[in-house]
Amino acid sequence: MNRGEMEQKIVDTLSKNKEAAGSYISLIQSKVAEKTEQQLKYVLSHTTENIFLEACAGSGKTEVVGLKTAYEISKWYSKNKGIAVLTFTNEATDTIKERVKLFSGLTTLYPHYIGTLTGFIHGFVAQSFGYKYFKHKNRGGDTSYRLIDKNLDVHGNHWLKKYKLPYMNLNSMGPDVYANQIYYNYKINDFVIYYSENYKLPLKEYYQLTEVQEFIQNFRKKNGNNQLLGFDFIKKEIKKVKQTFLTDGFANFEDINNIAYYVLKKNVRIASLIAARFPVIIIDECQDLSWIEINILNQLKDSGSTLHFVGDLNQSIYEFKDANPATTKDYLSGFKRYFLTDNFRSCDSIVNTSNKLLGITLPIRGLAADKMGDKSVCYLEYHDLTSLNQKYLDFLERNDIPFNRSAILVRQQTLKEEFETNSKESIHPILDALQLWIENTPKSRKLALELASKHMQRWFGGAKTRNNYYCPNAIDSVYRWRIFIKDFLEGCSAVSDLVKFDGINYSTWYKNFNNHFLHIIQEAYKDLLRFDSEKRDFKDIPKMISPRGTAKVRITAYNTTDRINLVSIHTIHSVKGKDFDSVMVVSSRRNAGSGHWKQWIEKELESGRIGYVANTRAKYSLVWGVPVLKKEEREMLEYYGFKRAD
Repeated sequence: MNRGEMEQKIVDTLSKNKEAAGSYISLIQSKVAEKTEQQLKYVLSHTTENIFLEACAGSGKTEVVGLKTAYEISKWYSKNKGIAVLTFTNEATDTIKERVKLFSGLTTLYPHYIGTLTGFIHGFVAQSFGYKYFKHKNRGGDTSYRLIDKNLDVHGNHWLKKYKLPYMNLNSMGPDVYANQIYYNYKINDFVIYYSENYKLPLKEYYQLTEVQEFIQNFRKKNGNNQLLGFDFIKKEIKKVKQTFLTDGFANFEDINNIAYYVLKKNVRIASLIAARFPVIIIDECQDLSWIEINILNQLKDSGSTLHFVGDLNQSIYEFKDANPATTKDYLSGFKRYFLTDNFRSCDSIVNTSNKLLGITLPIRGLAADKMGDKSVCYLEYHDLTSLNQKYLDFLERNDIPFNRSAILVRQQTLKEEFETNSKESIHPILDALQLWIENTPKSRKLALELASKHMQRWFGGAKTRNNYYCPNAIDSVYRWRIFIKDFLEGCSAVSDLVKFDGINYSTWYKNFNNHFLHIIQEAYKDLLRFDSEKRDFKDIPKMISPRGTAKVRITAYNTTDRINLVSIHTIHSVKGKDFDSVMVVSSRRNAGSGHWKQWIEKELESGRIGYVANTRAKYSLVWGVPVLKKEEREMLEYYGFKRAD
């Protein structure tokens, strides 16, 4: 079937059995004509085959899933069974629903289901049938499970004390553990103790901890019985409490998945009923599936459902949720494969660098316009985040890239918070205040007074409050304090050495400032003296030095909060599915964890995939913000296609 025939078949099917208006047919024709041959082939693929649609970043897969679903619905005749399209977020659900309604012309989608995977597993399996297998108390006909967060604190939730787990705090020095913090992992056949998202421990590993073994050996010795507190005994006691938790109608997120898995595995009839209700299941973002979720879906497949997995294993970045691309890849080995290899989001330079970094060999093309030429993929080196912010803003301005279509991406929440703090704080408060003062607008001068007063109040013993320009406790007049700050900035701006910024490094400027400081502050203080209840000797104030790592850095333009806030700051995990004209991906300073740029070139690790997700958010401009590089590190980045941005 050639392209024209594929297009016609899809348009005819979408218009079938409808008194389609000419405007609707025209819309469908134009939408179908936009699609690539790869996209059309998947839309026409058989729903009787298990399929893996391997869709690269920016390939328009959400649109294709919407079109595929609408195409199949238009051929659907059954009123009591339908297609299930499963997503991971409500936002993705809404987007696909909109696409399906647009392409199908329908206002109601029943008997089909478009919703989250969680909603599907909970609603159609665990909450509907779980009570039959876990001795639910069934109070007043309510057989549902109340979802309890694993992080729920017992303080303020004293009812949890009933479900305190035995032998989890043997020396009474650690935290108690409750049933909401533990769940069974079928993959490893053991309970997992949840302390935090970054610290989870299988029960077997907990049992082998040195402090636990020391307690057990002492307990056995004291009681003269070497068989006491064996692993099987402790596991059995913990299981009793967990069972009570479930019997009382409580469950954490993992419990619900386990209940669904157990129900489908235990009762083939239930699995067959659900498979008959949803003979076709399409899973969007399949790379985010956990082991247990894959096995739940597999139970439905074995009972008659056809599965279509749609996604990009190179974007699997949820190891902490037990999503493993190797597991998914192995499961999909028997599925028929279709491909989407055209990236409509990013230009070819960004695609080539992103692929090279991760070792991707598929022939992926970047189809966005190449507006930046050899500046499409760049790097900026930094000593401090404030100067990096400013460098990126200058880069955007030089290249006419809107701030509101740009983003700063970081791996860790802590680095995001540091950036946000740096957008409000200045590490060069007097220098920045002086630059703002010279700008001479009402807004810039107000900010200059705030910056300068916040720093200068330290010379006066500190202020109780940030209000009134941080007026020190010993100063009787807020008004005179503000005049003093104004006079100080006026005195600085009258010194030619202090208003030279172009081509001057921070060390030179601070040296000049120290040379003139005493005279300027003494002159400004003359009118404040009678409002000060303490005697001052400004000779005791330590000389100002350039902050660490900035001495030889050239002075950059001041960093106002208003300008910084125009460039949004996000964690990489929070921008999956989004795009920006320009992205600056910022590396942490130390090569530890998955937030450092050297980890983003590790092809086999999740950190490499995290870097890939960040890189492929960029449309025209990808910038890496990296700590100052050594010669060989610079050569390494340039090997991958990066150019200096400044």
